[in-house]
Amino acid sequence: MARRVVVVDTETTGTSHADRVVSLAAVELLDHRFGAVLHLVFNPGRRNHWAAYKAHGLSDAFLADQPPFADHAAEVWDFIGDAVVVGHNVGFDDRMLRQEFALAGFPPPAWALHCTMKSWRGLFPGRPSSLDACCGAFGLGRTTAVHGALEDALLCACLYQALEGAAVQPMPALTPFSNLRVPAL
Repeated sequence: MARRVVVVDTETTGTSHADRVVSLAAVELLDHRFGAVLHLVFNPGRRNHWAAYKAHGLSDAFLADQPPFADHAAEVWDFIGDAVVVGHNVGFDDRMLRQEFALAGFPPPAWALHCTMKSWRGLFPGRPSSLDACCGAFGLGRTTAVHGALEDALLCACLYQALEGAAVQPMPALTPFSNLRVPAL
């Protein structure tokens, strides 16, 4: 049976416990090979912190036209399923997703977590451990100036492949949010 992990990344309105998820990318890896991708954007029901907006570039006006996380909670829940959830500093993404699921009336997820930042630090103590620094060590780099959830999840998936000793697959093309609502003219 193929080993299935789902690499996640979230973009949020900020980092406090009152903040919310504005976008999510989940990238499936089956035996270290790319599978399905889920890429969503949400109306968080609150304003972005200026630093969060600077990082992800998703404006309050743009987000106001999008569906709330609750509208897609079941889709996210089913996509992740019983996979191991992988992320770079995955504890943050886990906290934010658990909060969103709770607000949508879901029970706490029972998924196992794997943090590529912790794996990196274990293998390369003292070296910089940001996602960009870790990926750079393997010749992987960002193609955009902002930190979008999809690109970060794909970079993290490649980093996971490298840290696990698997062949690093070429990153799939970046695609727009699958649930994007375009404002009427």
